[in-house]
Amino acid sequence: MPMKEKSYRRAAGSAALCCLVAACGLSRMREESFADRCAHVMKEAFPGGSDIDVTSADSAIDKSAASITAMVARVEGVRKDVPEGGFVLREVAVECRFENGVLTGFRWTKGPLR
Repeated sequence: MPMKEKSYRRAAGSAALCCLVAACGLSRMREESFADRCAHVMKEAFPGGSDIDVTSADSAIDKSAASITAMVARVEGVRKDVPEGGFVLREVAVECRFENGVLTGFRWTKGPLR
């Protein structure tokens, strides 16, 4: 096989590999829903939040917003290592608002403190 043909094959193989890697990264981004993103923010927003087990997560169009691209996600979770009746609530919930896919609002609707 001539040297020139080998380099073309190698370049084509490298390009195909790059496209495959890029496609895997993009598909992973597309798989994460607004509710998943909201759950991630909830876990990061409170120290020790990584121990929160998500029990409920949903998202829907925000009908109160002026834009049709506004979404609201609601997430509930339980902190298993927190005793009932403590200073830090065992059950927590948050609401996230998204505009054009960008997080524009976050609030605790239940917890994390009493």
